[in-house]
Amino acid sequence: MTKVTILLADNDRDFAETRAEILKVEGYKVLIAFSPAQAEEALNRGEVDLAILDIRLTNDDDARDSSGLQLAKEVAPSIPKIILTGFPSYEFVREALQLSPTGHPVAVDFLSKQQGPKALIDSIERLVATRIQKMIKILFLAANPKGTSRLRLDEEVRAIDQALLQAEFRDRFDIKQHWAVRVFDIQGYLLRHKPHIVHFSGHGSPSSEIILEDNVGDSHPVPPRALGQLFSVLKDNIRCVVLNACYSGLQAKAIAEHIDCVVGMSRSISDPAAIGFAASFYQGLGYGRSIKTAFDLGCIQIDLESLGEQNTPKLLAIRSNPEDIVFVSMGE
Repeated sequence: MTKVTILLADNDRDFAETRAEILKVEGYKVLIAFSPAQAEEALNRGEVDLAILDIRLTNDDDARDSSGLQLAKEVAPSIPKIILTGFPSYEFVREALQLSPTGHPVAVDFLSKQQGPKALIDSIERLVATRIQKMIKILFLAANPKGTSRLRLDEEVRAIDQALLQAEFRDRFDIKQHWAVRVFDIQGYLLRHKPHIVHFSGHGSPSSEIILEDNVGDSHPVPPRALGQLFSVLKDNIRCVVLNACYSGLQAKAIAEHIDCVVGMSRSISDPAAIGFAASFYQGLGYGRSIKTAFDLGCIQIDLESLGEQNTPKLLAIRSNPEDIVFVSMGE
């Protein structure tokens, strides 16, 4: 298993550093934050698997009136969080364990600091055993360079997120988003996140090149050969790649030499069709259906909306049977 990265956020430096050393001995990678701003920055970097937050996380040098509970509600809601307090109360426990507006639990456990390090380690081990190892990471990459027509990329990721939040296994999917992706960025994002699903949203050229950005925001076409080679080297746990961009069929074919299932577009696709396909595809995955079923549901949704583009998405699976690939199931 990949080493689990834990954020420990507490303005009591002695407590935080002592607990961090204990967790490191247990084999965890630990990041320490002493203020809400530091904790928020760490959570937003997308490198944290589990956060341990002091319910009264404050710092005299931090001008904001914030707390660990507020961070748990508002920042990176899909990351599981343990709330710590030196003064437990029923009201704090009730508020910490309720659902946040995003549909994710504010916290997955609530501990008193007086319980000692063993209680904390036990809570972490339960999470690692039942949840963290099985989180499905979706890496959403978007690019809309200067001089290209405006696409509704924000609407697409919103539709995907909403579909997953309403699904049966909503707590098992975690979307990492990166926008205005430059050609230099893509390797780093794959290395950092180690996703199970990679989703690209943006433009594709009639010569079957997806369009990323260069260092000044202009278009930079990426040829199928180069993208295929990239996924041959950095495939890690990737089981599925979705190229939700026009004319991405040849790109999909090159990637499918190395990745189990790849979705590409055989010709131009409109914004409504791309959004409808994506939302239904991930809804299917979120309800525990196979990649093949999710793909079929995406195409059917395009047809249900009478858009006439239901045959544009193509599913390529050279290496495996897409009917057999299910990301989550009730028995796990």
